[in-house]
Amino acid sequence: MKRMKNLGQQIRRGASSRRSTWPIWIGPIGLAIAVGTGYFLAAQLRLALLTKPDGVAVFWPAAGIASGTLIALGSGARLPVILGVVTASTVASLLGDRNLAAGIVFALCNAGETLLVAWLIKHRFGKDFRLESLHNVLGFFVAAGIGPAISGIAATVGFILYHTSGAPVLSTWLNWFASDALGIIMVAPLLIGLGGLRRDLPERWELAEGTSTLAALVAVSAIAFGSPAHYWYTVLPLGLLLPVLLAAHCRPVFAAAAALILGFAVVWTTTFGIGDLGEIPSLHDRAFAARATLLAISTFTLVLAALFAERRHKEAALKDSNGRLELALDGAELGVWSIDAKTGRFESDARDRRIHGYPPKFVPKTLAEARDFIHPDDLLDLDAAFEVSKRAGGSCKVEYRLAPTSDGGGIGQERWVSVEGAVVRRAGGQPVRWLGVTRDITDRKQAEHALAERNAQLALAGKVVLVGSFTYDIGSGTMQVSPGYAAIHGLTEATAETSRADWQTRVHPVDLVRLEAHLQQAIADRRREYYCEYRILLPGDETRWIESRSLISYDRDGAAQRVVGANIDVTRHKRAEEHQRALNAELDHRVKNVLATVSAIITQTQEASSTHADFVVGLDHRIKSLATTHELLSHGHWRGVSLTEIVRREFAPYAAGNAEFAGPSVTLKAEATQAVAMVLHELTTNAAKHGAFASRSGRVMLRWWRLQNGSHGGLTIEWREIGGPPVVVPSRSGYGTCIIRELIPFELGGTVDLAFAHDGLRCRLEIPADWVSTGCPSRDESEGLDAPSAVPPN
Repeated sequence: MKRMKNLGQQIRRGASSRRSTWPIWIGPIGLAIAVGTGYFLAAQLRLALLTKPDGVAVFWPAAGIASGTLIALGSGARLPVILGVVTASTVASLLGDRNLAAGIVFALCNAGETLLVAWLIKHRFGKDFRLESLHNVLGFFVAAGIGPAISGIAATVGFILYHTSGAPVLSTWLNWFASDALGIIMVAPLLIGLGGLRRDLPERWELAEGTSTLAALVAVSAIAFGSPAHYWYTVLPLGLLLPVLLAAHCRPVFAAAAALILGFAVVWTTTFGIGDLGEIPSLHDRAFAARATLLAISTFTLVLAALFAERRHKEAALKDSNGRLELALDGAELGVWSIDAKTGRFESDARDRRIHGYPPKFVPKTLAEARDFIHPDDLLDLDAAFEVSKRAGGSCKVEYRLAPTSDGGGIGQERWVSVEGAVVRRAGGQPVRWLGVTRDITDRKQAEHALAERNAQLALAGKVVLVGSFTYDIGSGTMQVSPGYAAIHGLTEATAETSRADWQTRVHPVDLVRLEAHLQQAIADRRREYYCEYRILLPGDETRWIESRSLISYDRDGAAQRVVGANIDVTRHKRAEEHQRALNAELDHRVKNVLATVSAIITQTQEASSTHADFVVGLDHRIKSLATTHELLSHGHWRGVSLTEIVRREFAPYAAGNAEFAGPSVTLKAEATQAVAMVLHELTTNAAKHGAFASRSGRVMLRWWRLQNGSHGGLTIEWREIGGPPVVVPSRSGYGTCIIRELIPFELGGTVDLAFAHDGLRCRLEIPADWVSTGCPSRDESEGLDAPSAVPPN
C-alpha cells in the first residue's frame, strides 16, 4: 500500500489544484486499468496470428506495452502494471481456447517477463533510461532477449500441460521467444521515448516535422506493403528513407514510432495476405518473413536513431566546449607581448613564452631573439604584416608556424600560432610600441588540415566510384558540382560550376522532355524529394545511365529555389541487366532446341526398336552422346568445339588399336557441333553393332581435311571400315541411317555419301565453310595414325 501511495503522489505531481484533491488510489488504479486495457486489446489483436499447431502468437505487442510502461514510469509503477498485465492476459486467454489454469500460467509468465526486462534495464542503466546511445540500445536488445527467453521456458511447460500441441518443444519455445521479443523491441521504445518527453518536451518545429513525417510514413507504408511486388519496389525505398530522416532530425521517440508504423504494416500485410508478403502461401513462412522484417526494421531504426542522438549530444557538447575554450582564450589563456618601436625591446609574459615553446629559463629581449623560434618560411609574412600595420596605423593579424624542435630524437609536432597586435602612437602619429596577444591555434590548423584531407578523399572517392553531388540554383540556372559529378559527366577535372543549359545538351534527347516534365511536376506538387533515371551522351558516342536523387527547397511563398542532389553512374548495372536479358533469351532458345532434339530422339528410337530393351539401350547411348556434346560446348563457352575432341569422345569406349583418326586443327562452330557429333555417334554405334568394332580384326579409319579452295574452303570428313564382318545392305533405313544421311544436309546444308560396301562401310561428309573455323584445340591433336594433313590421303 505504501508503494501505491508513492506512485499516486508521483502521478499527481504537477497537476491542477482541483485534481490534487482526488484520492491517492486514483492514480495507480487508473494506470492499472490503462495498462490492462492496452494489453488486452493488443493481445486480442495478435491472438489472430497464432502459429499452428503450437498456438503461439506470431507477434506479441502486449509485451512491449507492459515492459515499455514499466521502464518509462519506473519501479513505482510496478504493482499497477503487473496487476493490469495479469488481469488482461488471463481474460484474453479465457476468451480464447485456453482454460483458467493455462490462462493463469501464461499471465504469470507475461508478468514475470515484464518485471525481468524492466529490472535488467534499471540494474544496468539506472532509472532515467533513454534510447539515445548505441550502448543503451544494445543493452535494451539484450534485456528484450533475456526476458522472453526465460519466460518462454515456463510458458512452454504451460503449453505442454494445458494446451494441445503437436509442435516440438523447441519450436514452441522459439515462437514464444520470437513473438515476445519482437513485441518488446517494436513497442517498448515508443513508450520509453514518450516517458522521456515528460522531462524534456520537444520544440514546435521538431513536433511538427516528426508528426508530419510519421503521417507520410503511414500513407507510404499502406501503399508500399499493400501493393504487388512490381509496384512496391518503387515506393518502399521512400518508406525506408522516412525513418532515416526522423532519426537524423528528431529524437529517438519519433524513429521508434516510425519503426512501429512499418512493423504494423508488415504484420497487417502478413495477416491478411496483402502485397508481396501476402504472396507467400505458407503461414509459417509468412510468419518467419514478417519476424525477420520486423527485427531488421527495428534494429536499423533504433541503432540509427541512437547514433544520430549521440552525434547531436556530442555536437552540443563540442559547441559548449568551444565556447568555453574561446572564453578561456580571451581571458586567461592568451599570451601578451609588446615591442618598443624605438629600442626594439621585446617583452612577453609567461603564457606567450609557453605558447612559443621557449626553454624554461629563456626570456627573449629582442624581436630577433624571438624570431629564432619562428619557422623560416613564415618570417616574410610576419614582417609584411607588421610593416602594413606600421604604415596604415591599424592592427595586424598573422598566423605562422613555430620552428621545428627536437622531440625525443626526432622532429616534434608542427605547431601554429596566431598573433594579433595594434600600433600605439603619439599625438603626432609616431609609433611608440606594438601591443598584442598570442594564441596557440595548432588544434584549429590540424582540424582544417584534416578537413581538407577528408574533402580531398571524398572528392577522389566520388571520381573512383562515379558518385557526384550538385546544387542547382533555379533562379540563375547555375550548378555547383563536385569532382565526382564532373567525372561522371565527362567535364574537366577543375570544373566546379556549370549551367543547366550545358547539362541539357548532354542529356539524351529521348529523356530530356521527360526529365523536365518530371521536375516541373515535382515543383507543382510541392514535393521535397524526387528521383529519376536518364541517359547522357558523351563525346565518342558514349552513353551513360545516371541515377539522380534530389531535394527541392522552397521560399516562404512556395516558389522553388534550389535543387540539391546526387548522381550515381549506373551504366554497368544497366548493361548487366541487358546482358542478363540476352543470356536468358539465348538460354531459352537453346533449351527449346535441346528439348526438341531429345523428343525427336525418343520418338525415332522407339520406332526403330524392336524390343523394349533395344529402345532403352539405344536411347541411353544417344542421350549420353548428346550430353557429352553439350558438355564440350559448355567448356568452350558455346564458341565452338575441336573436331578432334568430338572424335576422341566418341571413340573412347572402344579399343585404341581398332580406331585411327587424323586431320588438321579444326573447330566446329556451336551450331554444327551437335549435328556432326550425332552423325559420328550413329556411325560409331553401327560399327560397334554390325561393323569394324564388332570384330577384333576390324578397324575404323577417320580422316578429315579442308577443301582445296583457300582458307575459306569447307571441311571433308571420311569414315572407312575394314576387317569387319561382311556388310549386308539393310532392307530398310533405320533411325541411325536417317540421321547419317539427312541431318548434315538438313541442318548445315552439306552433303553425305553413305555406301554399304561389302568389305566395310564408307561415309563421306562435306561441311560448308560457314560452319568451320581454324582454331587451337584444347588438347594435343597429334594423336592418331597419321600426322595432321591439309590434303586428303591417298
